Amino acid sequence: MELQNSVKEALTALYHHPEDAVRTQADRWLQDFQHTIDAWQVSDNLLHDAGSNIETLIFCSQTLRSKVQRDFEELPSEAFRPLRDSLYALLKKFSNGPPKVRTQISIGIAALAVHVSVEDWGDGGIMNWISKEMKTHCSDIPGLLELITVLPEEVYSHKIAARPERRRQFENELASSAETAFGLLTACSSVVEFKEQVLEAFASWLRLSRGISASTLASHPLVQVALSCFNTEQHLEAAVNVVSELIHYTTTNGSGGVLEQIPLIRVLVSHVMGLKGQLKESSKDEEDIKAIARLFASMGDSYVELIATGSEESMQIVDALLEVAAHPNSDVSSMTYNFWHHLQLHLTRRDLYSPYNSELKSEEEMKKRLLVFRSPFERLVSLVSFRVEFPQNYDELSEEDYKDFTHIRYAVSEVLVDATEVLGGKKL
Repeated sequence: MELQNSVKEALTALYHHPEDAVRTQADRWLQDFQHTIDAWQVSDNLLHDAGSNIETLIFCSQTLRSKVQRDFEELPSEAFRPLRDSLYALLKKFSNGPPKVRTQISIGIAALAVHVSVEDWGDGGIMNWISKEMKTHCSDIPGLLELITVLPEEVYSHKIAARPERRRQFENELASSAETAFGLLTACSSVVEFKEQVLEAFASWLRLSRGISASTLASHPLVQVALSCFNTEQHLEAAVNVVSELIHYTTTNGSGGVLEQIPLIRVLVSHVMGLKGQLKESSKDEEDIKAIARLFASMGDSYVELIATGSEESMQIVDALLEVAAHPNSDVSSMTYNFWHHLQLHLTRRDLYSPYNSELKSEEEMKKRLLVFRSPFERLVSLVSFRVEFPQNYDELSEEDYKDFTHIRYAVSEVLVDATEVLGGKKL
């Protein structure tokens, strides 16, 4: 109890004492405390204490999370189940917030799963354990959804002091549980208040999942949930994150290359293209515009090789990216600059035409593609060149505004260089 009081007193000094020296001393004491073995029990006790204030809860949840990540091996093997049960009791307690505390507890449980094998965890591993708990404790679903979200993220966390072979084993265990995770998320997706958490968790698992066919994902209920959010004002950011991950998924999974991914690519492209008109809506929220622009940029970056063929479908994507480049907000416009650079490389690098087997055919294909993309690059020049012009109030710019302008000017100049490679110097 004395040590618990010392922690609370140090936190009060850290956040509320008027003297810098006292705050610094309190901070140093708290950091030292976090590295002691007593930090396990003290943090756990204070988190279970109904009288702990928010500062104590946040500090203790961070401490317990870091202890699980870094110092799990200092505990005896029989401590695992009491620790797991206590962490889960805390997750249930904070299922509806505070969010910062719930997140730390979720990461702590996920880190514990990295350290402990499926056999030792019991119930067939953590995902089956979560599934069982979800079915029997519906009121705890918000906390369990956050746990499902952070689990794949902890696979690659360098903060966890787990042996490399155990880390690889955990990755395989979790990847094999993807269908269980998707099933739980699908079951929760029909509940409006869970939808954003479901989308966040789905995006997280897509970064880990492998071996799920494009045709399966193309018709998967969770994909349909994400795409349906494009037609509403709610959850757009979360839906964009999911679709961005799906776009990335089509370029990194499957042994059959792009052709194997076509069913999913077609579904994604058709729905993303439906967002084009929203780029010009003056009433649209700025963050929503940025999310939509980011999605188009992601599509362009991922499918640049397909786009470079100049097919009718790919030119529709190019037209949409020109709309993004035309946006008055430089932060939005600049999201496309990486795409124009890589498109230029795919159009002008002769070694990329080697599959055509003969120099003559390669030359003919290059000329054909350069002709197809001449008009888009001419339009690109007209859309971005004004951004390199000095503003009339140039001498009055603040230091920060001057740095921003210089950065924009440099970025646009690189785009103009890319355009030069496609159009030829005389066009500029």
